[in-house]
Order: sequence, then C-alpha cells, then structure tokens
Amino acid sequence: MHRNEISTERKALILITVLFLNLILISTNVVLKNKKSLFQNIVGSIVSPFQVAFRESVDFVSQGLKRYVFLKNLFKKYSAMKKKQSRLKYENYLLRQKIADEAFLSEVKNLRRDFIEANVISIDPNFPLDSILIDAGSKDGIVKGMAVLNRDAELVGKTAAPISVFSARVRLITSATSGVGAYIEKDKLEGLLKGSNEKICLFKYLIENKPAAVGDEIITSGTDRIFPPYIPIGRVVEIEKKYLIQDVYVKPYFLGKPIKKLLIIKKRTVSENGKAPGESAL
Repeated sequence: MHRNEISTERKALILITVLFLNLILISTNVVLKNKKSLFQNIVGSIVSPFQVAFRESVDFVSQGLKRYVFLKNLFKKYSAMKKKQSRLKYENYLLRQKIADEAFLSEVKNLRRDFIEANVISIDPNFPLDSILIDAGSKDGIVKGMAVLNRDAELVGKTAAPISVFSARVRLITSATSGVGAYIEKDKLEGLLKGSNEKICLFKYLIENKPAAVGDEIITSGTDRIFPPYIPIGRVVEIEKKYLIQDVYVKPYFLGKPIKKLLIIKKRTVSENGKAPGESAL
C-alpha cells in the first residue's frame, strides 16, 4: 500500500513537470503585440527591476568617479591659474613702477630749464620740522623765496637765508615761521596755512558756513605771490569749529615720503633790488 502511494505521487510530479514544460514551450510560440513571445515577456518582467537597479548603481558610481576626477583636475587648474595671476600682478606692479620712474626722469629732463635739482645734505637736529640744508646755492641760481617741491611735485617749503655759493637753507611749510596762501581744492575755500614745528599744519581763516571735510585736498592758491598756484600741499585730517570760523588741520604730503632729492622752481624775473617778485623779508 505504501509503495502504491509513492508511485502515485511520482506520477503526479512527473505529470506536473510535463505540463509546466509544455506551458513553457507553448508560451515561447505565443507572440504578443510587442513582437516578443509570452515567455520572453514573463522573463523580462522578472529580470527588468534587477537590470534597472544594476544600471542605476553603475551610473551612480560612474558619475561619482567622473565628478571626483573632474573636480580634482579643476582644482589643480584653479591653483595654477591663481599662481599665474599672482605672478602677473607682481610683474604688472614692477612694470608700472618702472614706467613711473621713467616718466618722472623724462619729466625732470624736459623741465630742467625751469627746475633746479638739489639733494638734502643736513637737517636741523633741534628743529627737524623747521628747515633743511640743500647742496645747491647761488652758483646754481638759488635766491630767497623759491618754491621747493619733492619728487612727486608736492610742496616742501621755500628757499631762505642764509644762501651760500654751494648751499642754501629751505624753510619747511611745517616751520613755525612759515605761511602759505592755500585753498581747499574742491570748492576753492581760501585761507592761510601755518606751521608750528609739528607734523600737522593749521589752515586758518576759513569761514564756518562753508565747512571743510576730512580728506579734502589742500593746494596752493598763488595769492601770496611766493608759491605758484595748484601745487599739492596735503590733506585735511581734523576740523575744529569756532565762532564764525573753523580751524582745519592739515598733514602735508611730503612728511610721509623721502625728501633726499628736491626740485626748486626757478624765478622768472628778478627786480632791480635783487629780490624776486613776491619775496618776503623772512
């Protein structure tokens, strides 16, 4: 009895297997609208999700690698370009400095007839902001009251006694005995620039209803008949309001620059008494 049951189960299993194989064979012959067999569609439906997942995984990894390599190369290119930019900026700076020096030398040569070149040979140790001594004197055409500029054509002072054959004294605009007719460049507000043997000069006699501002540029006005007009002097650093007037404090440009080499503006004419026009008694 037991053997008959086993034999029946085997026959049933064989029958099911045969039917399944026949079904597969039949499905391979059934062609659907997409021109694929039923079997191919079934297999495709089962396998398709795995194919999509695999393809997306491969694409993700591929894109990540490409992005990493691309960004790495891009960073290298960026670093190289930054280095090149820094080098070009430095080279540009050197070229601009060279052009500026050549332009200055060319300007000095072209204006040599109107300027006397001089070197500073000593500074008064007791009053360093009062006067200096230069190596040009009467043999070079130096007389009292000549305007003295630095290499940037900014006002330094004027020639004063004593003047010898080979040297002369220059009274600085920061001297307590100096005085320069000047005005604020932006609105021509005029006053008198006075020194006090300090680094800051006082710009006096300015009416209060036309206020000055910190940073305003001060230039010579020419009204004192000593200094030619439009020479840069300095910039406003402080303002003190008073009744009807304002005291403006100015820092001269020349204080922040070397004054080893100077330019003295020649006098155009000389009067019969030997003094240049507009020369003061100082």
